[in-house]
Amino acid sequence: AAKGLKRAHLELGGKAPAVVFADADLKRSAAAIAEFAFFNAGQDCTAITRVLVQEQAHDEFVAAMVEHTATLRTGSADDSENYFGPLNNINHFNAVNAVIDALPAHCSIATGGRRAGDKGYFFEPTIITGARQDDPVVQQETFGPIVTVQTFATEEEAVELANGVDYALASSVWTTNHGTAMRVSRDLDFGAVWINTHIMLTAEMPHGGFKNSGYGKDLSMYGVEDYTRIKHVMSVLDA
Repeated sequence: AAKGLKRAHLELGGKAPAVVFADADLKRSAAAIAEFAFFNAGQDCTAITRVLVQEQAHDEFVAAMVEHTATLRTGSADDSENYFGPLNNINHFNAVNAVIDALPAHCSIATGGRRAGDKGYFFEPTIITGARQDDPVVQQETFGPIVTVQTFATEEEAVELANGVDYALASSVWTTNHGTAMRVSRDLDFGAVWINTHIMLTAEMPHGGFKNSGYGKDLSMYGVEDYTRIKHVMSVLDA
């Protein structure tokens, strides 16, 4: 692209947060977030990788998410009972294992954290609690079935933690309070914000990120504009 001055649409990863307020339907939210996190073994740029849950709801939410995660089987795509398949290759499998091996002592693995089975590149869906904002597992893209859970006290802290990474592709807000949803979605610095759902894409809505998640949009009229050229034509009319 650089050699020929071609325009490129760069989409470079996510670290998508799900911001969960205490007034959310915690059981439903936990189940949905688990599915949106572990779909395709987390190998989706918009997959949830960070959960920020209001501190008074933390224990209930984590318990519900762990319970639902236990129903999400990994294995061969030939078995329709399996929810997701393997990691893409041995190098990526080793990289995901390295993330677990590098976890600091203050992190706890609520579920998963190891290979699933004894062959193939299958990895158990993993939920990590106790992570801190500056931990590599929070800041760096894993692109695998690993989710961190952090807590926040206030709406402002939730936004600060969510925005406090270099990536800004997608995010979601989980609450039953419409005012909260509108304020937080306004303040989240991400190319997409979903409310009480995640990864829902339609042709009418633009998709693309901010910051180190890249630039450009696909889908919608904005995506079409990326394929157009603007020409300036001016004429002087004789008096």
